[in-house]
Amino acid sequence: MAVLQTRELTKTFGELTAVDSVDFAIDSGEIVGIIGPNGAGKTTLVNLLTGVFESTSGEIVFDGRTLGDSPVYSRAQSGLVRSFQIPQICDDLTPVENVRSAILTREGYNKSLFTVLDWEDDTRLEASDLLEEFGIVDQQETRAKAIPHGDKKILDVCMSIAMRPKLLVLDEPTSGVATENKYTIMERLRSYFETSEVAVLFIEHDMELIAEYAERVVAMDRGRKIIDGTPEEVLEDETVKRRIRGEE
Repeated sequence: MAVLQTRELTKTFGELTAVDSVDFAIDSGEIVGIIGPNGAGKTTLVNLLTGVFESTSGEIVFDGRTLGDSPVYSRAQSGLVRSFQIPQICDDLTPVENVRSAILTREGYNKSLFTVLDWEDDTRLEASDLLEEFGIVDQQETRAKAIPHGDKKILDVCMSIAMRPKLLVLDEPTSGVATENKYTIMERLRSYFETSEVAVLFIEHDMELIAEYAERVVAMDRGRKIIDGTPEEVLEDETVKRRIRGEE
């Protein structure tokens, strides 16, 4: 069953059509990659799905409900959660405190962040368990600004997972990470998602990572979906080779 579906989803900025009548669906537990050249509309599509932008036309149906103009926080609390290309963490908090803040947001606490982080409750155990599952529990009491960039990316994902998403949108999860560490990050992600029902939609420029970790791939160019299929089908498509992979 589709956890998310778009129908004729379109976004224009003046004369520019950034997303042009895009239809696609993601099933529960499915891992879908989005590829395309710069300016293809990938990030704009993600911004539409997560409520950063309002669509010009078309609709988004998530978990059986049409989202309309519902805001970012409402979509996140309903299970449509995003992790960013640049990690959205508080550098002056520790990893365990960052994850706890996400848990408390999920639970709807409205008090001062620095007040609720002083509470000794089950949120610390939940946060620590999640950091252990992703291999960075040994740094849980280190200020986030002092941990490596790759671990910051993992921490950002942990915070997103702490929101208990039904669909997690990852914007270039290995961006800025050294080549030798990219597969470590993706293996940790795959290990987690193989044991959950979370659907994943991720933007990625590295075609090797797409081939290895996506179950299905959506290729975009100039705001339009040009092909949707298995990694093999998409990466061997002639338009994809020419427009996205730079092959003649």
